[in-house]
Amino acid sequence: MQPTGKGEYSFEARLTDRAFGGDYGGPSDTVIHDIEITGRLRGPELTVVSLTVTPHELPYRTCPTVAPAAAALVGASLRSGWRKTVLAHLGGAKGCTHMTTLLLGLAEITTQVIFLEMNSTTECTRESRTDGRWLDRSLEVEPNLLDVCFSLRRDSPVMIPVLDRRSSMGNKDES
Repeated sequence: MQPTGKGEYSFEARLTDRAFGGDYGGPSDTVIHDIEITGRLRGPELTVVSLTVTPHELPYRTCPTVAPAAAALVGASLRSGWRKTVLAHLGGAKGCTHMTTLLLGLAEITTQVIFLEMNSTTECTRESRTDGRWLDRSLEVEPNLLDVCFSLRRDSPVMIPVLDRRSSMGNKDES
């Protein structure tokens, strides 16, 4: 993911898998899937404004015919309903498992954008992570980060000091 302007980003992702040892019926190192996705996002909702799926290598001649279906994702938001939208257009027999997996993974771009926003005012250093300033900023940027994973759960040793600090400073407690 690369910032290209205020609230605009470009991205590229690639999934390549290989068969080793000849079990696929070919040489000992056969590429089975090689799919590349590029595109652009805009705005706070990270709306997809362009998306190109390039199937470089796929196992069956019918596989590449699924790639154009990804165009239906233009206009969708990575921050809201992305998984449901991808599966509605490319899930199951409507799509390619590998392409769908790669597209679902684009949701992780939101984490990168949040990281950039956090760092714009509070640099990610050992000190800012240790004293909680950096995570405090994260909750200002994205309050929904609380409870998204094991380390960011409200009762974790990482988040308890941050929430205590926010509470003692009169900030809105997220608990």
